[in-house]
Amino acid sequence: MDLAAYLKRARGGRVVRTGFLEPEDQALLEEMARAEGLKVSLFGGFPLAERKVAILYPEEVPSVQDPVEVYLLEKEPPDLGEAMGDVEALEEGFLVTLLPEGKKALLEAGYTLHPAPEAVFKASKGVRTLVVPSLRVDALGAKGFGVSRSYFVQGVRAGKVRLRGKLASPKDEMRPGDTLLAEGLGSLRLLEVLGSTRRGNFKVKVEVERG
Repeated sequence: MDLAAYLKRARGGRVVRTGFLEPEDQALLEEMARAEGLKVSLFGGFPLAERKVAILYPEEVPSVQDPVEVYLLEKEPPDLGEAMGDVEALEEGFLVTLLPEGKKALLEAGYTLHPAPEAVFKASKGVRTLVVPSLRVDALGAKGFGVSRSYFVQGVRAGKVRLRGKLASPKDEMRPGDTLLAEGLGSLRLLEVLGSTRRGNFKVKVEVERG
């Protein structure tokens, strides 16, 4: 389903879940949803996941449930399209993020789904590619740490975020090589600006270390 179709379904107060989306589609859907007065929550299964599921919902709904489950498989899974998110090869097998329909497909195909190791949910360090509307501290920080922009801005204004050794402002712009230190979340280093998308967003490479 294309992004416009998800938005159309969400009009009228419905809660709508997408399949797993690439970073650029996540950023575009968030932009489109805001223009419609809708809230968006993104779920990737574990902290450094790139492909995420979006849930669109109206302002009056306080929160939504995470639909993503993470499992360890003994052998590499088939491509399940939007029902499956990030797949990572580990020493003991393959870590896979799934929606309920993806889980059902694997079980029907004879796969054994083992619980994911706890360490996965405390991922310490990893390089990610993000699509962000700007290089501002609030945009990069929220996207990189996987929290809402309003939540991250609260932390910045409370003096919990530092950039270049000084207290950061939400409007400060990051440059390649800069590291953002966020109390309780970890650090985010902007490695490279890869370019811009057709919608005028920035594609960047960052290194995130969870605190």
